[in-house]
Amino acid sequence: MADPPSQEVLLLGDPVEHSLSAVFQNAAFSAAGLDLRYVARRVPAAELAEVVRTIRRDGAVVGANVTVPHKLAVTEHLDRLAGSALSLKAVNTIARERGRLVGYNTDRAGFARSLLEAGVDQPARALILGAGGAARAVAAELGDRAAEVIVASRSVAAADDVCRLLRPRQGRAVAFDQVDRILAREAIDLVVNATPIGMDGRSIPLEPRRLQAGQVIVDLVYRPVWTSLLLAARAAGARPVNGLGMLLYQGAAAFEIWTARPAPLAVMRAALEEAAGASIAEDPAGP
Repeated sequence: MADPPSQEVLLLGDPVEHSLSAVFQNAAFSAAGLDLRYVARRVPAAELAEVVRTIRRDGAVVGANVTVPHKLAVTEHLDRLAGSALSLKAVNTIARERGRLVGYNTDRAGFARSLLEAGVDQPARALILGAGGAARAVAAELGDRAAEVIVASRSVAAADDVCRLLRPRQGRAVAFDQVDRILAREAIDLVVNATPIGMDGRSIPLEPRRLQAGQVIVDLVYRPVWTSLLLAARAAGARPVNGLGMLLYQGAAAFEIWTARPAPLAVMRAALEEAAGASIAEDPAGP
């Protein structure tokens, strides 16, 4: 029997059962001939600090991904932040560098590349649902593309904090219960769901009849790939974009941080799409 891999990369989050990251990261490690194993680990919020301390002591852990709900809180437990994590104050990738734990954010780069692949360019007005770590990365990227970015959250203060990443008067923070009114009264070119709403396969974060033909609707939820929101978007004549693209490209960027090697993107994409049972570019079947 072969010896188990001597080093690991972890996924820290709660929940993690839905994650497909291990599938394509382990395929990438194998293709690159690396003795690494990617392991998803459920970490309740109360245990995050201790888990990070354990990682710091365990030299066999070369890095980690961080997902909901820890992308903001984990910044307090790292030795330093690098790259866009500095401005976003949100981390989705941790690397061990000379014995120190360094936080990076590959979500923004992943989101940008997914928009490029989907052919989404310069929306005049974008609406982001959510104000967590993923929403911060999305807002920062849309700040370079859209004339106005509206951020909706149950906490207006949290939405306002996201808007501080944008230029003065470019961002607008609103309560989540205002989303349907905004969609009914304003011209919204792009909607991005950066909340977990829809992971149950049924829930939808807005009133479907408010969606309009010509809009682009991006759902960062990727299990299921075609959420109720995306199916409603297609039915309304809007363009649905699933979350697999952002997942793939943020993961490829993380791979390169951990390994200092080019990501085997074709291998990663094939493994992800096979596990998801869907293509990044595929249009969903009708409801």
